[in-house]
Amino acid sequence: MNTLLREELLYLITFPLIPLTFHYFFSRCFACRIERRSRLVLLYLLYTTCHIGLHHSPLPDILLILLNTGLIILLSLLYAGDLRWKGYSAFFMAALLFLSDTVLPFAFTDIGYLANLILSKLLMLLLVFLVLRIATGDGNGMLAGWYWCLLFLVPLLSIATLLQLSNSLFFRSYPQLFPVVPSLLLAINLLIYVLSDRILHAQAERSRRILLEQQNTYYLNQYHLIRSMQEDSFKFQHDFKHILLGLRVKLSSGEAAATAQELDTLLCRVESPTGNCNTGNLVIDSMINYKMQEAARYGITFTLELNIPPQLALDTTALCVILGNALDNAIEACQGITGPAPERQISIHMHYLNESLFMRIRNPYVQPIQTTPSGGIRSAKSDHRAHGIGLKNIQKTIGERNGLLDISYDHSFFQIEWVLFGIERQPCPG
Repeated sequence: MNTLLREELLYLITFPLIPLTFHYFFSRCFACRIERRSRLVLLYLLYTTCHIGLHHSPLPDILLILLNTGLIILLSLLYAGDLRWKGYSAFFMAALLFLSDTVLPFAFTDIGYLANLILSKLLMLLLVFLVLRIATGDGNGMLAGWYWCLLFLVPLLSIATLLQLSNSLFFRSYPQLFPVVPSLLLAINLLIYVLSDRILHAQAERSRRILLEQQNTYYLNQYHLIRSMQEDSFKFQHDFKHILLGLRVKLSSGEAAATAQELDTLLCRVESPTGNCNTGNLVIDSMINYKMQEAARYGITFTLELNIPPQLALDTTALCVILGNALDNAIEACQGITGPAPERQISIHMHYLNESLFMRIRNPYVQPIQTTPSGGIRSAKSDHRAHGIGLKNIQKTIGERNGLLDISYDHSFFQIEWVLFGIERQPCPG
C-alpha cells in the first residue's frame, strides 16, 4: 500500500472523532433541537460528507477554511441557545480544529504525519473535555457589543494568523519552530473562552440574585398588604356592633338620610376594602400591588381587567422579568406626562384560555420612540448601555419559553402584548 493511500485511509478512519467532538461540545453547552437521534446522525453524516468533499477539492486554502467554518456554524444551529454565544462557540471550535492540527511537531515525516492525524483529534477532544470541566458554557449574561466583536475576532484572527504563517519562508526553513505559534494561539483561545464564560456566568448569577431580591420585595409587600387588610377587617368586626347601635339611634331619631349615607360608605368599605389586585395568584398579585404603590407616588393610576383562575402553575422567574420590566417601562413613560391624572393611567389586561396566559399593558407616552436599523426600540436616554435592557430581557425571556410577543405604538399610546403557552391549572388544595 503506497503512502498516499495509507494517509487517506487513516484520515477517513480518524475523522469521525471530529463530529463526535463537536456534538460532545455543543450538546453540553446547549440543548439539542433535534429530538430523534437518527435525524441527528444523518445531519452529522451530511456534515462529514461535505467536509471530506472539501478535503479532496482543489479550492484555495482560505476558501476551504471559510467553508469548513461555515459548516461548523451550521452544526451549531442544531442546538438551542443564545445566538451570539453559539456563533462564538462555533468559531472557537473552528479555531480549535485548525490549531490542533498544527500544534503537534510530528507532521514533518510520513510516520509523523500519520501519528499527527490521530493525536491532533485526540488532543482536540481532550481540550474540549477540559474546557467543559472548567466552564459552564450556558452563555447567559449581558455583554457590551464591542466585547462580542472582540470574542468573534480572536478565533478568526487566530485562523488568519495560522494561514499567514504557513506561507512564511522563515517557518518553511525552520519547521520545528512552527508549532510554537499555534500553541500560543491555542492557549489564548482557551483562556479567552473560559474567561468569557466566567464573566457571563457571574453576570447571570448577579441577575438571578437581583431578581430573587425583587421577588422577596414583592412578596414582603404583599404580606404587609394582606396583614393590613386583616387588621382592618378585625377592627371593623370589633366595632361592627357599636356601628349598628349608632345607626339604630340615628334611625330612631329620624335621621334617615344621614343613616343611608353612612350605610353606603360602609358597603363600599366592605366590597372594596383596598382596591388592590386580588386574583389569587401570589406572583401576579404581589407584583401588580407593589407597582401600583410605586406608581401612586407619581400620581399614576392602574386600571385592571383580570380574568384568570386563582390556581395557575406560573413560572415565577419569567413573570418577574416580563411583567416587572413591562410595568417599569410603563411607569417611566407616564412620568414624562405633565397632563392631568386621567392621562397618567396604565391599563393591564390578562385572561386565561386553553392553558395559555394572555397579557396586555397599555400606557400613554410623550417622548418620541427611537428605533434601531433592525427595527428594535432604542432607549430615549443618553446612556443606551445602561438603559433599554428591560425590553431585551422581555424578548429574551418570552423567546426562551416559546411565547409570542407583539409591540405596537401610535402617536400617544404604547402597547405590549404577550402570550405564554403551557400554563396549567393546579388542583385546588383539598
